[in-house]
Amino acid sequence: MIVAIVGVVGTLASAVITQVLAQRAEAQRSEREELVRLAELQASEDQRKIDQLRSCYVQLNAQDRRYRDAMLAYAYALRSGSAGTEAEAEEVNVARRAQRDTRAEAQLVGSDAVLQIESRVNAQLTVAYRRLMNAADQPSSEARQTELNQVIKLLDAIIAQQGHVQALMRLEVGATQALPDWYNPEVGPPEHYQASA
Repeated sequence: MIVAIVGVVGTLASAVITQVLAQRAEAQRSEREELVRLAELQASEDQRKIDQLRSCYVQLNAQDRRYRDAMLAYAYALRSGSAGTEAEAEEVNVARRAQRDTRAEAQLVGSDAVLQIESRVNAQLTVAYRRLMNAADQPSSEARQTELNQVIKLLDAIIAQQGHVQALMRLEVGATQALPDWYNPEVGPPEHYQASA
């Protein structure tokens, strides 16, 4: 009788133990699946943020260049005394508005490091714009030619600053693993251009 009771209890206990172990294994499997799902969601969100940042940086880089190039074209047209500089002047205004809009977006998603160094580029673009508009309002003269030459030098100097911004942007979006040896976060405008601002 005792053997029969022990046999029945053992059979029942093994069924309960099997059930408990199966539930524990299922809970662990569900927990692992949840962790994998959460990791995939996080990776997806991280990739979305990188894609958004990349898109923003591409636009910011392109609009800074477009604005610079439009001002350079206008300065050369004014310097040469070309008729029909209205088209170049309009392109400067269009590029300026586009660059301003792009910067507004970048200020919401860009990193502080990129915004800090890009703000130096923007400051120089602003100085160049003011000086260019001042020269455009002057009658053709030696002083106007000198001012336009200074604007052209200023716009040429911005290229190096833009290179530093681009290097940092590339690092942040994972296009490169390290900043180039020539990178210097302290690159700023030449002193004589700052003084004239």
